[in-house]
Amino acid sequence: QILDQTVLIRFDASTAIDMPWEFKPQQHTMTVRLGENGLAFYEAYNPTSRPIAGTASYNVAPDQAGGYFIKIECFCFTEQTLQPGQEVRMPVIFFVDPAILNDPEARKIQEITLSYTFYPVDERKKQS
Repeated sequence: QILDQTVLIRFDASTAIDMPWEFKPQQHTMTVRLGENGLAFYEAYNPTSRPIAGTASYNVAPDQAGGYFIKIECFCFTEQTLQPGQEVRMPVIFFVDPAILNDPEARKIQEITLSYTFYPVDERKKQS
């Protein structure tokens, strides 16, 4: 069910201190109707001369919105490996569950921030 009520989604990106990738959202905000699928893209670039694998953790703010922000498809579900100099666009498909309107603590939320942080995957740990 798609409702007429909308919410503003903000997109944020960062990398761990030991992650050399450049990582950013392609769009900073998007307005979606409750229940409607949204499609956003993040860009990652490996400026180094070696392949680097990474995994993304995510955070949804405010906390009360977390249970209603549903990711259908996300680059954060799998490990990403970028070759030297490689740049990729990574999609996230999501929706905000209309059930948010039934939650007295969450129903007035007008804005949700989706943040990702990329961390390097230690290749030595994977081989052991």
